[in-house]
Amino acid sequence: MNNIDIEKLPIIDVSLLRKDEDGKKQIAKEINKACKEHGFFYIKNHGVQQELIDQLQSVMKKFFSLPLETKMKWKMGLTNREWLGFFKVGQEITYGQVDWKEGCYYSTEMEGDINPIHNVPLYPSSEEEEQYQIQGFKNAILSYIEKLTELSHQLIEAISLSLNLPQDYFFKNYTYDPFVLMGLLHYPSFHHNQEEEDGGTKSPNPDESKKPVEQFGTGQHTDWGLLTILYQDDVGGLQVKSKDSDEYIDAPPIPGTFVCNIGDMFDKMTGGYYLSNLHRVKYNRTGRDRFSIPFFLDPCLYSIPKLIPNYDDLSEFADKPERWDKQNIHEFDGTYGQYFIKKIGRVFPDYVYKKSGELV
Repeated sequence: MNNIDIEKLPIIDVSLLRKDEDGKKQIAKEINKACKEHGFFYIKNHGVQQELIDQLQSVMKKFFSLPLETKMKWKMGLTNREWLGFFKVGQEITYGQVDWKEGCYYSTEMEGDINPIHNVPLYPSSEEEEQYQIQGFKNAILSYIEKLTELSHQLIEAISLSLNLPQDYFFKNYTYDPFVLMGLLHYPSFHHNQEEEDGGTKSPNPDESKKPVEQFGTGQHTDWGLLTILYQDDVGGLQVKSKDSDEYIDAPPIPGTFVCNIGDMFDKMTGGYYLSNLHRVKYNRTGRDRFSIPFFLDPCLYSIPKLIPNYDDLSEFADKPERWDKQNIHEFDGTYGQYFIKKIGRVFPDYVYKKSGELV
């Protein structure tokens, strides 16, 4: 397996986005090149304080160290947004294969989240935070969502400029009321499936019969929406498909950076000019647990993604190769919410959205 070539997955200094119009144009050029070649890039000088990231990492590690029965108090399926909450190892499925991780998906709170049948809030209460010694859990998550939402809007403005569109094009049409989702992901080390070396707790051990032939922390996939911003710890494991072959290259942690990638909706709206790229996470055998925090900013659930107005100017450079999953995202003509629900039902079959009609 090749190591990452920094020249191929660039590191973009996005501090220029906060300076002047010339700075934004320079970043737009760099993003254009990265999105056409890989769909991935690192960003540095992003303005998110390391202190906030460290606080979130600290409290998420405390949460994942809790007994499984405690974490399951906030499992998926208990609120009216059934895709939010905790899932255990073996419950997330990527294209038919088990992902060897546990995690939580969260968003900002909404009126109507609580399902009267279960009467469970999305987040632990302050009393529960105190009881389980995860003080600051909810506040750290909501603060991170706020900062990453701001950063995402800045990057999407630059992506608009990179496509020779007004910088507010995607905001006016799709991200005025964005669909925001963040994950707290824990990849236990399965190097021996016994006592962890640093902490004395056992890694979750799902049904052995569910193991895929080839194991991954997260199987190969593309992201569904617009933009993903990933923070990963120093264990590593992210891999990105090479632009020149079917091999995967490592995308290791680089201090002070996030990893960004574009999703299927940018692929669709640019007619293949920008391609959402395959990526995966290696099965963790390092002897150290891996933690990562993906953040997704996607179109409004009720918006209908359409080709950008200047597509004809870019069409000769666009490419629509057959996807590995045989799906044609360019033929999809529904709302982003419909696309999301179709996808999430396959990833979490235990918690597939049960009702037809509009999202709650």
